[in-house]
Parts: sequence; C-alpha cells; structure tokens
Amino acid sequence: MLQFGDLIKDFEQMNKAKQRFFKKRAVFTCSIFTLSALFFLVLRFSPYHALSDFNKRPVSTRIYDCQGKLIQITAVENGIRREFIPLSEIPPFVQEAFIESEDKKFYSHHGIDFAAILRAFFQNASEGRTVSGASTITMQLARIIKPNTKRSFFTKITEAFDALRLESRLSKSRILELYLNSVPFGFNAEGIASAARTFYSKSVKELSKDESICLAVSVRRPSLYNPFKVSPTAKKFSYPFEAPHFVRYITNLPDSPVGKKAEVHTSLYLDLQNAVEDMLSRSVAEQAKNRLSNGAVLVCDTQTGEILSWVGSSDFFDEEHKGQIDGILSARQPGSSMKPFLYALALENGFSPSSVLPDIPMEFGFESLYVPQNFNNRFNGPVRLRVALASSLNIPAVWLLNEIGIEKYQKKLFELGFNSLKEQEAGLSLALGGAEVSIFELTQAFSVFARDGLFLPLRAIDDFDSAQTSIKEKKESPNSEETAQVFDVNTARLICDILSDKDARALGFGYNQTFQTPFPSMFKTGTANQYQNITALGASPRYTVGVWMGNFSGETVIGKTGSSIPAKIARDILVMLQGNKGEDFKKPAQFKKVRICSLSGKIACENCPDTVKEYLPIGEKYQEKCDWHTKGGTSYPAEYATWFRLKNRSGIVDDKGSPLKIISPRNGSTFYYDESIRPDLQKLVVEASGGSEETARFFVNGRFFCESRRPFLAQVPLKRGKQKISVQCGEESTEIEITVK
Repeated sequence: MLQFGDLIKDFEQMNKAKQRFFKKRAVFTCSIFTLSALFFLVLRFSPYHALSDFNKRPVSTRIYDCQGKLIQITAVENGIRREFIPLSEIPPFVQEAFIESEDKKFYSHHGIDFAAILRAFFQNASEGRTVSGASTITMQLARIIKPNTKRSFFTKITEAFDALRLESRLSKSRILELYLNSVPFGFNAEGIASAARTFYSKSVKELSKDESICLAVSVRRPSLYNPFKVSPTAKKFSYPFEAPHFVRYITNLPDSPVGKKAEVHTSLYLDLQNAVEDMLSRSVAEQAKNRLSNGAVLVCDTQTGEILSWVGSSDFFDEEHKGQIDGILSARQPGSSMKPFLYALALENGFSPSSVLPDIPMEFGFESLYVPQNFNNRFNGPVRLRVALASSLNIPAVWLLNEIGIEKYQKKLFELGFNSLKEQEAGLSLALGGAEVSIFELTQAFSVFARDGLFLPLRAIDDFDSAQTSIKEKKESPNSEETAQVFDVNTARLICDILSDKDARALGFGYNQTFQTPFPSMFKTGTANQYQNITALGASPRYTVGVWMGNFSGETVIGKTGSSIPAKIARDILVMLQGNKGEDFKKPAQFKKVRICSLSGKIACENCPDTVKEYLPIGEKYQEKCDWHTKGGTSYPAEYATWFRLKNRSGIVDDKGSPLKIISPRNGSTFYYDESIRPDLQKLVVEASGGSEETARFFVNGRFFCESRRPFLAQVPLKRGKQKISVQCGEESTEIEITVK
C-alpha cells in the first residue's frame, strides 16, 4: 500500500517531467520562430541583384509629336517592344483573365501553390509526361527576372526561392503589374500593352474580354496559341518609324527619358516633318546631275527654341549615300554662313552699319600668309559694313576679324553654343567659316538675332514642369542657365535689318528671287572653300531654318554655290509655315535713320552724288560730314591706292595727311628663296602709302636702295636671312623686318 510520502514523490516527478516538456516545447517554438524570422530576413533583405537590374531595364517609349501624333515606339534589346503601363490603367477583366488562366490562387498564396504542385506531380506521374504545371504568376515573374534555359529540379527550387523573395518584398499589385508588363507573347512583344498593340492594333483599354482571354492563353505557348491564328479580331500593327534622326538625337541626350518613361511628348511637328522630308528628297533628286547626293534641314520656333522639324538626310535607308549619318549634327565647313556673328561682334566694338570697310587686295598673317579673295575675284574698294555683310564679301570680313581679334571672336562663338570649335585651331579663316560646325549649332545661333540677342538652347522634349516657360519669363530671369543675352538688343535688330535688306544684298547676289518672301525675312548663305558643303540660314521673327546640302563622302558639288539650292529650300519652308503673312523685325532703339553718303558712310553733304538712309547711333561721334566728295571731285584715303590703280577710276587718292606706313609686305612675314628660279626674277614688291611729301626713299638693312614718287613702290631682291626694309618720306619714317629662307 502506497504511503503518502510516495504519492508526494510521484507528483513531484510528474511535475518535473511536465516542466521539462514545456521547456522543450518552448525551446522548439522559439527555435522555429527564430528560424522563420531569419528565413524571412534572408528573403526580405538578402542581395537580389537580378531584381535591381530588372527594375532598371529599358522600356519601349511612345514618342509623340506636338499634336499627339505617334512618331515611334522605340524598341529595346533585339528589336523587342516592351511598353509599360501602370496596373491602374489595365482593365480589371484583363487582370482577371490572366489570373484565371495562370494562377487562380494568386491572392491567397505566398509565391508557391503547394496544392498545385501536388496535383501536377500526380497528373504528370500518371500520364508519364508533363501535362500540367504548377508555376504561379510569382514564380513566372521570378523566371523572367532571372532567366535560365536549363530546366532542372535545381532551377525549380531556385525559382521557388526567388518567388518567396518577391512576395516578401513586393505587394501583390506590384507583382502582377511587373508580370503583365514583362510576360513574353512572341512576335517581339513583351507585356500586355505591346501585345495589345502588336496583335490587335489597340491600346490595353480597348481590348474586349475575348481578346484578353486569347492573350492570357497565348502566354502558355505563343507559337501554338498565336492570336493571329486563333482570334478573328486580330489585326497586325504597323509600327511607325518617323523622324529617325530626331528620335536618335533625343535618345542620346543626357538624362534622356527615352527608354525610361512610357511616353515622351516632343516639340516636333510631324506634318511639317513629312513635308520637309519630301521637299529635301525632291531637291536632292533634281540636283543629282551636279553630284549632290544628300542634305539636312532643321526648323525651329524662333521665340521658344522648339525644334519643329529635324531631317538628318534625304533618305535614312539610302546606304549608298550613307543616309543614316545625321547631317544636322555632323560638323562641316559652313563658309560665309558664320559672318553674321562676326559682324554682330563688330557692331558691339565701335563699328556701325555705315562704317566703311576695305575690300582691297590684302595680306594677313606672319609666318603663314593668308590672302583672302572674294567669291567673284573682284575688289570693291571702300564698302559700308551693311553692304559687306549683306553681299557676303570675304576680304572685309577677314579685315574685321583681324581688327577685333580671333580670341575675342572665339569667346563669343562659344557663348553662342559653337562647342565644335573648342576642339579646333582656327586662324583668320574663321571669318569665312574655315572651321567645322554643325547645322544644329548654326541654326541655334542664327535664331538669336530675331530674338533680340537672347541665346536660347534648342529643345526637343516638352518638359511640362519648366519648358513651357514663356520667352518673356525667360528674359526676366537672366540668371537662368539656359538663356544668356549674348548680343545687345540693338545689335541683334541691326543684323536682322541688314540681312533682310535686298538693296544691300544686290552687290553680291543681285535682286535674286530666291531670297524674296511675302513677309519680312532674312537669309545668309555659305559655301565651303572646295564646294563640298553648301549651307543656307533663313529666319523670320517666328521661325528659323538651317539647311545643309552636299555629300557625306566629301565630294565637291559641281557648279553650285550656297546661294541657290539650300536657300530656296529655306525660303520655301518659311513660306509654307507662314503663307503670305508675317510680322516685321523690330526696329533698333537709340538709333535714328539719317541720310549718308553711300561711298564714305558719313553724313551726306551737298557734293555727294549718291546717298542712302542708314541707322546711326544717336550722338556726336557719328555726325561727321562726308569729306570724300568736294566740288573738285572724289578723294579716296591712302589705303585704297593699290585698288585705285587696278582700273581707271575717277577721282584721286589722298595720300597726304595720312601717316606713312608700309602696306605690303607685313612686318614679320617669311618668304622662301627658290634655287630653280633666276635670282633677278625673285623680287619682293614693297608698297608704302601716306606721308607728307611726293617722294619717298627706300632703305634695305640701313643702305639706301631707291627713291620713288607716288605711288611709293620698290622691287627689293630676295636674299636669305633677315632683312630690314625702311621708308622715309620727309620727316617721317617707318620700318619692317622680313625673313627669307
């Protein structure tokens, strides 16, 4: 019989056993909880580089013009179209069709459907082949994120693990959104938006329920359930390929939204783009006989800087003539198209439209002599700045650059956006477009004049946060990084007035109808020195056009100059845009029109035979009366002596009173002695002007050489080494030093 003590002992043992049980269960539970927590932390926070890369992959961008017309839907890798559309914009019945077809328990599992796995296992085992799958939408997404062509038990485990990782990191809505935007449908279409467009020529919102079901089923086996075969409403979409060079340009912009955003709205005007493409193509075809095979046209809104048309070549698909090269961005010699920027700088450095510039035989430079010529090989003597620019004379332009300084001009060109010049070394030929720039840079800079001297970068993409800022607001924010007042308002208005002046243009071009429009407009043309590039710039207060024509191969164009073919295209585009109407260019302020002598550029006097009206700054400095014309005839300044002797001209050259100087050669010049030529034939013509007397004495290395009456000329034999040549006239003397090698 058990004693009470034994009962107590048994109770205590039972109690201890129970405590040990509960302790073990607590440890087990804690271990399970800890392992579960660790597993969750691994799922949630372990590195998932594939997902990070997946979220950064490019998408197809729908690119629209300014009127909402589709320009292109860009392709991603391997020509695939992958448009993105938010889940909120995908109709519920489309979402339900995919869930019903692929994963009925999508919202109730955590990435893995174990019941489906068991069902698939027994079905496949009984049939001896794969007749059913168990991949959830999350597992399919994991396979898309991290593709693996080898199908094995290990890859299945990896996909299941990645599916759990996705479920721990993303919401169900986000998982479904990524899946519907990434699932492949075949025919280079990925995602429901691209599938709807490719197979039905519709947006996702326009799909019917039957079409949604057909697309949902097709993802199982795209080749078998191809909607083109099984759907009666299928209609293949023809992807547009408009403005290819323009699309390439905006795609390559820094921080371009193309490939990152689903939609991009641009400034391009597609109707104008197509018209300009046709115009350029016809013109190139007509000029094939002149060995002209290509061209490029850029059109922009002058006041906003918006790019309206971008035609990079006459035919993008013309491989023979390298049609895929973008002529808008290619740097080429622009010829005289650069002159307006130099003359604008001159106006801001003491010159006026009436300033007289020398168009006479000249040599510039030192070790490397530069002898510019006009395009017609003629010299016009004294020419007013207005006429020199409008008629595109070369020698006055080079003379201006030499006076102003190359460095100062380059600095201004950099302010105007000519970044191409930063990589080039250019001398005085920069005045004539001897360096290479692009039509993009030229058009952008030329638009400055009709915008009152305000530089505004050309833009192609509508940024509704900032790009719709009006031009007035831009002018009122001078600290803006985008804009800069590169020329004074009056300078810009004077350039517009000069380049739209048909009378000033007549000396160089006659009254050419190419430059005539029913509204105020201005033009500047240019030809590279070997005729391999011909350009034209045209502008009204509303629009600016830049045209390049030539050959990407560098071949010369036969028998045509910059004032013909591209200028006609620029004019026709302006007329097409504006019809017969257009506002006037603004008149310069602080200037008044006065009657001046057309020869001297000074205030006309009673002896001036020919006068014109010209804008002059208000002030005494510009009120000097003409002293070239007297009752006795016309008297030219001394520097025009050589030009005066080239032909029989009426009048005289007034040498007296001008400072004595040696006109030619220039101080510091270098010449080369040729052994194959007789020594007595190798002579250097030295010319001097000015002085107060009628005779001058020439000295070589300090020894008297000869005496000459006006004009002061001497032929000095060339001898190797340094030679000092001096001229003495009355009490005045001047000296230069040359080197003969």
